Amino acid sequence: MMTHTRLVSLPRAALLGTAILASPAAPTASANDSTAELGAGGLQLVRTEDIALLSEDLFVSVDQIRVTYRFRNRTDTPRTYLVAFPLPTIDAVVPEAMNVVMPRGGDPNFVDFKVTVDGVPVAPSIEERATALGVDRTAELKRFGLPLNPIAEGLYQRLEALPESTRDELNRLGLIYVDPYNVEAAWKLETTFYWEQSFPPGRDVVVEHSYQPVVGYGFFGDYALDDPAYKASYCIDADFDRAARRQLDAVKNSNLPYLEERRLSYILTTANNWSGPIGDFTLTIDKGSTDALVSFCGTGVKKIAPTRFQVKATDFMPDRELDVLIVAPSRQN
Repeated sequence: MMTHTRLVSLPRAALLGTAILASPAAPTASANDSTAELGAGGLQLVRTEDIALLSEDLFVSVDQIRVTYRFRNRTDTPRTYLVAFPLPTIDAVVPEAMNVVMPRGGDPNFVDFKVTVDGVPVAPSIEERATALGVDRTAELKRFGLPLNPIAEGLYQRLEALPESTRDELNRLGLIYVDPYNVEAAWKLETTFYWEQSFPPGRDVVVEHSYQPVVGYGFFGDYALDDPAYKASYCIDADFDRAARRQLDAVKNSNLPYLEERRLSYILTTANNWSGPIGDFTLTIDKGSTDALVSFCGTGVKKIAPTRFQVKATDFMPDRELDVLIVAPSRQN
């Protein structure tokens, strides 16, 4: 039989405590593998009606993301696709996006991404694309011997040490900001893992992957509770608001009158590139500590352990990405 080759891509990822908050919005989901094609400008996502995503089991914590997918070829012939797993963009243009901890900053696989298919390890290829002002500048960064990751360790010192003529050119291309006292990266990095995957007819294929999420860090104060955009992004409700204000009141006279904030994100909507909805979807979130507070957009949240919460859904079609906020008392107080 003829094997048809097309391209497919998988979902991708990122979550919090004592109070678990769910909005009446659509259920929270994970960044899912989806079909893709290699087109102009890099890996592009396409849609396939041939392969169904029967189930997805997503585990999210600040230390690790784990996902298990079960796929089935709905046709009577083999299908081969390029399966792609895109990571959230690292954006040096947005200052708050730079306040993160990079698991392995000097490695193209900076999140230690691992994948198995039916229990057998797969070595994925990696596509990296750096853009500035919407233009692909990957080649220029490589020409100057600079890392594509805008928050790579030691990058600031390398930019500072560049000849003035080089800095002027990088500034002209929109790759760096330069002022009399500072020089900073100003590009975005998009990273995608991909591999060819065969789907035999009438048989389930189980794809499992794990990685260390890039976690955003910061200080959390009551100003965040009054920010409409913040409240909307994480579906902060009255219960979370009250619990967070109680914790803030407890530290208001300390040396550090804030809570510690951690932010994670996971791309869910790429799951819609498969045939039909996700048959069975399970999301498990581990907030890490019992005194932490968690907020994200989801429905039907159940507490299944002291630090773990779970959402289950059938025939699930994600309509937004997953953004998770975790706040907890500072360990420095």
